[in-house]
Amino acid sequence: MQKVRAEISLENIRNNAKAFLDLTGTKLCAVVKANAYGHGAEAVTAALCGLADSFAVSLIEEGLAIRVAACGREILVFTPPTDENEVYTLAVNGLIATVDSLKTARLVSRVCAKYGMRICVHLKVNTGMNRYGMNVQMLGKTCNFLRNDEFVRVCGIYSHLCECSMVRAEKQRSCFVRMLAVCRRYYPMVKAHLGGTYAALLDKKYHFDGLRIGLGLYGYLPCNADQKTGVSQKALEHLALKKSMAIYAKAISRRIYQYGGVGYGEEAVFSPKALTVFRVGYADGFLRQSNNGMKNYPLNASPLCMDACIRHGNVESDCYVPIMTNAAEVATTVGTIPYEVLCAATRRAEFVYD
Repeated sequence: MQKVRAEISLENIRNNAKAFLDLTGTKLCAVVKANAYGHGAEAVTAALCGLADSFAVSLIEEGLAIRVAACGREILVFTPPTDENEVYTLAVNGLIATVDSLKTARLVSRVCAKYGMRICVHLKVNTGMNRYGMNVQMLGKTCNFLRNDEFVRVCGIYSHLCECSMVRAEKQRSCFVRMLAVCRRYYPMVKAHLGGTYAALLDKKYHFDGLRIGLGLYGYLPCNADQKTGVSQKALEHLALKKSMAIYAKAISRRIYQYGGVGYGEEAVFSPKALTVFRVGYADGFLRQSNNGMKNYPLNASPLCMDACIRHGNVESDCYVPIMTNAAEVATTVGTIPYEVLCAATRRAEFVYD
């Protein structure tokens, strides 16, 4: 095959999930949005089916893609519906919708009444991220509007910690607790969830009725969380997360530099050297720049082409070499976060599971 190869350890993902369950003693909502952070949503969902209580995705299409693999477990869609078709699709397929405003609540209520369909929703509240979600006044109005709706069942309330900071986390938690109290006046049994991987490392008061674990499942901690106040070394040692993905590229040809340039750009100025062309480029999710965080073998000779990479050195043709084994190291090099690296690195990859 000519694609880059993504070797993914489902066993490591399962072990990471078990570690979070053992550490927190609470229910796990496995976040498999963006193709499970580049790891393959259907395969990861199936691998976690016996461990995760529920799953979460960003888009309706992502929810539909994992329905079979989820084996009947709940699938929460983070992005609120915006039109009748989206509400209909959510309801008819048994996906859980996010209601982030009174406007959305009215839309969901109207569409479900029109077609006689029942739907389960989670209320999204804004505790300081300002991406989606209601303030406390709007929450009260929304709960009151939905309280007697025969088709819409409110089964959850959630928010999201926006920074790996104890100061910010405590402020957000306090806000969430106030909002949860308002919600439970209407829905005493509603499930509450606030945090993800970072919250799992904090005191149990951040765990509520479950945690939405995303990045941690794949072997990484967000935003240098291991160095933050409030995170215990004991918790980190207990987790001992294992990275679950490595990316390999195929050496296509060996050649000796003769004249002209090396790839696109100006004419090269160096003594003749051995070059190897690898079948990986910026269309495969790696930055074009020469210092792009890919594992050097030994050095990129020029910026990436769209579909190829030229490197110094002589590598046997048809040989696969590792170009990414640690997304955090790549992220540090290029000035981004592991989330972005993982999502991009398998854009055109062949998936190989253990």
